[in-house]
Amino acid sequence: MTKRSVILGLLLAMVASGVAYFNDEVIRQGKLVYDLLPVIVYGSLVFFLLVINPLLKRLRPTWIFSPRELALMSGLVLVGGAIASWGLAQALPTSLMMPHHYNRVNPGWASQNVIADAPPMLLADPSANESEALDGYVTGLSDGNDHIAFSDVPWYAWKRSLIFWVPAIFAALVMSLGLALIVHRQWADHEQLPYPIPQFMCALLPREGGVRGSVFGSISFWVGGAFVFLIHMNNYMNLWWPEATIRIPTQFDFSPLSGLCPVISRGGGALLFRPKVLFAVVGLAYFIASDVSFTMATGPFLYHLIGGTLLSYGILLRRGNHLTVQPWGALFAGGYVGLLLMVLYTGRHYYLNALRRGLGMTAKEKIEPHVAWAVRAVLIAAVLFTVQLSLIGVSWPFALAYAGLLMMTYIVVSRTVAETGAFFIGAQIFPGAVAMTFFGASGVGIQTLIIMCVVSSVIMCAPGWSPMPFIVHTLKVADVTGLRLTRLAKWTAVAMVACTVVTIVATIYWQYDQGAPANNWPGRLAAFPFETLVATKQRLAAQEMLTVSEHVSGWQHITQARPDGPSTLAFFVAVGLCLLLGFLRLRFNWWPLHPVCFVFLGGYQAMVLSASFFLGWLIKTGVTKYGGANVYQRVKPLMIGIIAGDLLAKLVPVFCGTIAYFCDKPPPTVYF
Repeated sequence: MTKRSVILGLLLAMVASGVAYFNDEVIRQGKLVYDLLPVIVYGSLVFFLLVINPLLKRLRPTWIFSPRELALMSGLVLVGGAIASWGLAQALPTSLMMPHHYNRVNPGWASQNVIADAPPMLLADPSANESEALDGYVTGLSDGNDHIAFSDVPWYAWKRSLIFWVPAIFAALVMSLGLALIVHRQWADHEQLPYPIPQFMCALLPREGGVRGSVFGSISFWVGGAFVFLIHMNNYMNLWWPEATIRIPTQFDFSPLSGLCPVISRGGGALLFRPKVLFAVVGLAYFIASDVSFTMATGPFLYHLIGGTLLSYGILLRRGNHLTVQPWGALFAGGYVGLLLMVLYTGRHYYLNALRRGLGMTAKEKIEPHVAWAVRAVLIAAVLFTVQLSLIGVSWPFALAYAGLLMMTYIVVSRTVAETGAFFIGAQIFPGAVAMTFFGASGVGIQTLIIMCVVSSVIMCAPGWSPMPFIVHTLKVADVTGLRLTRLAKWTAVAMVACTVVTIVATIYWQYDQGAPANNWPGRLAAFPFETLVATKQRLAAQEMLTVSEHVSGWQHITQARPDGPSTLAFFVAVGLCLLLGFLRLRFNWWPLHPVCFVFLGGYQAMVLSASFFLGWLIKTGVTKYGGANVYQRVKPLMIGIIAGDLLAKLVPVFCGTIAYFCDKPPPTVYF
């Protein structure tokens, strides 16, 4: 670790945080961090190793970047990008201000006075000057092509709410970093998870004194990379000059075949008949266990087959929005609980000793000092997060449960990507909906419900993009490159603080300059808590239980509980099936299904990834069956090249789209 790598890493992380919203919602050339394999980091790394590092060696050999330096800088930028994405801070301003706008245009909200049910510190306060603070936020304050000044932003409307939200976000970030440090040794050394994304990155990194990894010397690497890169470049040029080029299809429409099994489409799986080839997924699938790839390929079909069959009997798994109590959300929650139980059981000895060491007790096995400190940091952050929720009106058992569900989601998502390489995860865990599943709205209480739902619209907006999976990847790369974990953790914490501040300020500025989007995921999610509250209050009023639910406290949370039967049943069915799949996988070598399917079920992400995992599974199965271990190793550079070519190609539209924007010639559409 050198001073230049620390300084450059922090600067690049803050730049990524500062331009993320501008790229995502102003230029609109695809998301800067769209998934857990962000092009802006991994695509840039491929370009750097291809061009920049060799050029630096020609100029002066001492200028080249070592693998440890590249690992540190990449890790810091990954964290900065995660904070600036939907995974955390980018959703904050929308969830704090847009409810005031929705309240004006939705008579149902005003009639139920739902804004008043939320504590004042939970939302922004535009009351001092609504035309500037609220109308300006919705429509934008800029005039034509002229941007507003930084001082034109009505910061006064945000001071009160940020006093609550910034510490809450910092607590969540501390939990992410601490949990990643705690599980790292167990996952990387004891269980030896494959870590396909770090494995790909480490193959690219040079050895000490080199400019790039040895894989760049393989012909098959260049063949795979060039093949994918040229396909993407041809298709990207087709967007600009459709009359001069012929598009090479990467998505296929087999919708007519859905008639052979209409129950799948009826269950919501129509997208499965329009598969799209994601080359990076195909390449990563080569590096993971075959049963994982097979499960990722077939799991969505099984889910929608079951869902369509149940629908034919009048059983609906999904209804309302994401915060509505429904069996679909309960299945996700149950699957995550089952996976967490397996993770904790597998590493029970290590985790117990880490906890003992963190509490100052004697451990029965060696626990690194930084792990003990990580345990203490997680416990303190969880307590502070719980206290914060309690202070604004959440009953402390629900506040504690919220912190537990948050950590569970971070752990399961990180475990999933470390084991499968599935870098596109849509976690549907919302503590407010989980609480209503077991206690009902009358048992949870109106104020506790709205607080949990609004907090979820920010901190649980998209945990599949949260910082912890990126930190888990970086720790693995640090192990391989010899980077000290304690120093990495220290600078990661610094980057978290800096990037959070930069992201919040930059996002609020650009939203006042351009107007906040209402149709993207954070914009829609900002309305869900209050839509759920309106429907809940109307239902409770019809049941003559509204007054009770508005004043429920203490033991009344239990005495007034009204569990949702179908959703509760779905939760325990998911827990049981998840544990059963885990047991069968350990008991029988031939068992083909992995419990990771409960992370995805039949969601959009699962359907998008399915076909590519199937191709990866076919390739790996064919190579290992007919070529053996030797051929499997020889094909690795080809698959690494496919991933690298895919990422490098995706970097081109980002730069071309940015240049076109500033030249007032926006591209016809977003390529990725």
